[in-house]
Amino acid sequence: MAIVYSERATAESALKRIGRSHAPVHGQSADGRAYRARDPRLMLWVQATLVLTSVRWYETVMGRLSDADRNAYWDEGKFFAGELGVPKDLFPPTYAALVRFEAEMLATDVVPDATAREVARDVLRPYRGLPELLYWPTDAVTAALLPTKLRDAFGLRFGTPQRVFYRAVIVTIRALRSLLPERLTVVPQARWFEEARGRS
Repeated sequence: MAIVYSERATAESALKRIGRSHAPVHGQSADGRAYRARDPRLMLWVQATLVLTSVRWYETVMGRLSDADRNAYWDEGKFFAGELGVPKDLFPPTYAALVRFEAEMLATDVVPDATAREVARDVLRPYRGLPELLYWPTDAVTAALLPTKLRDAFGLRFGTPQRVFYRAVIVTIRALRSLLPERLTVVPQARWFEEARGRS
């Protein structure tokens, strides 16, 4: 939120903090590959997943964006990746090219190992003492948002029960959005940002 909806100086400061926190992160994966968080291709992959997931979730609830809007959203995403150190010549030029980059990465570089699966479990199971059944709803939504390869790698099921539940979630969100006032359906930071732009 501090990056997307703040003044430029605040956003740049937040990006610098992120860059510093990435600097010491390096090591070796279980299959022997070297890992460095500041690797430009890996940083591009992270930004790609954020952009693509955001667009896909938005379109699932709100309807398809135009190609121009998709490209504009990706152009804004390039700025953040560039500030974190991704060279401009690595950027896929369009949203469609970004989708192709995702497919390429999933087919080659993105191979979740034991460490990745352990981290995923920590994220999906923050309270280990709770019964597994309580995590079923969040597992279903997570599975719906992941590419098939990653869904399978992390052991997330997406059969008929999960699909029906996910569809019900989307239908409910759409209905609530049409019934509730905007102040309850738009994050406050976005409202403040639009109001500030309107005053300028």
